[in-house]
Amino acid sequence: EGRGRGGFVRGSSTITLADRGAATDVTVEGTVEIGGLLARVGQRLLGSASRTMTDRFFECLRGQLRPS
Repeated sequence: EGRGRGGFVRGSSTITLADRGAATDVTVEGTVEIGGLLARVGQRLLGSASRTMTDRFFECLRGQLRPS
């Protein structure tokens, strides 16, 4: 959650892990609410930015979980 001169953003997400034997399925669901100038100008960019941040998170997690 954040607020500034450009507007506000409020969001939440749920990450679900499901055991599939030798693999794990990861499901991410989220909601976001934005308002102000941020909503009017940056709305198209938010989807791709959130996907990029999620991909970076899971790539980092994958690197941490690899055996040394």
